[in-house]
Amino acid sequence: INYLPYIGHTIHHPQLTNGPLEGINNKIKLIKRVSFGYRNYDNLRNRIIITSRLFASTTKKEIKQPKVA
Repeated sequence: INYLPYIGHTIHHPQLTNGPLEGINNKIKLIKRVSFGYRNYDNLRNRIIITSRLFASTTKKEIKQPKVA
């Protein structure tokens, strides 16, 4: 009875899924397994961010515009 509203939301919105979130969790677990022995947590965190493409660089390459005479 406590979960009845959540079940109703699932029935009304069947196109929504937690698949992408499960994929990210699986990626993080794989990185943790492979990267045993990092010196500190920051290195592990940076590796997760970079491989998951959650990091967007703040620097933008300038596009050179042709000079109009």
